[in-house]
Amino acid sequence: MRFWRQTTESKGFASIDDWYLSETGQYLLNELEEKISPILSTTFGYYSLQIGCPGIAGRLQESCRVKHQFTLDDLGLPAKVHANPSMLPIASDSVDLVILMHHLSNTGEPHAVLREAFRILIPEGKLVIIDFNPASLWGLRNFFQSWLEHVPFKGHFYTARRIDDWMRLLGFDQDLFYRVGYLPPIQKPSITRHMSWLEKGSRNWLPVLGALNLLVYSKNISPLTPVRHRWVTRKLLPGKIARPSVGRDMKYDR
Repeated sequence: MRFWRQTTESKGFASIDDWYLSETGQYLLNELEEKISPILSTTFGYYSLQIGCPGIAGRLQESCRVKHQFTLDDLGLPAKVHANPSMLPIASDSVDLVILMHHLSNTGEPHAVLREAFRILIPEGKLVIIDFNPASLWGLRNFFQSWLEHVPFKGHFYTARRIDDWMRLLGFDQDLFYRVGYLPPIQKPSITRHMSWLEKGSRNWLPVLGALNLLVYSKNISPLTPVRHRWVTRKLLPGKIARPSVGRDMKYDR
């Protein structure tokens, strides 16, 4: 009974936004801010769109240099835009930055969402993907408890390699890849405070066990170079002209 209580302490979180307000969520968010701030501070443009976690978009994009920032959600959470991420009502080649935060793991159409992100991004625009790492203790807990539908361990966590394969097929180039956060997936602060040795050991010796995957891509558009037709100059007369047979012995006036 005691074990059941410990494994279901996250049942009270209504959304991933609420979970990020917890002590464990705040720890991961602080680590994430340290990694993503240098990326967003060098991203310029007119429009950015964050899909997923609209409640923490302001804090996450605090250092972003994009002028107009929008959030989108299809789960009824407070966002500036409510639409289906797999069919975005946004013009093609019009957005400078797209952030997918914990959305791929909670959608049944990840390929369609990525295609729409590629469509609306301008050439060389940035796509940032933030999601849990299945090859970590957080992914292990998701493997055993995803059927419980408890935040944040519900959904399907995709490996970074699989996401990278999808992105390359679409035409994205990977710019950066980080693993963030090494705190064990335990919601009780009284326990996590005594496990700092595990966090330091994982960070130094097992960096692949980071809780979050942070992937940054750029939309690669190869310019079309027109192939000019190589015209063949036709000669009106052949190079050598045969002399007439008549009058070969005739003398020509010079």
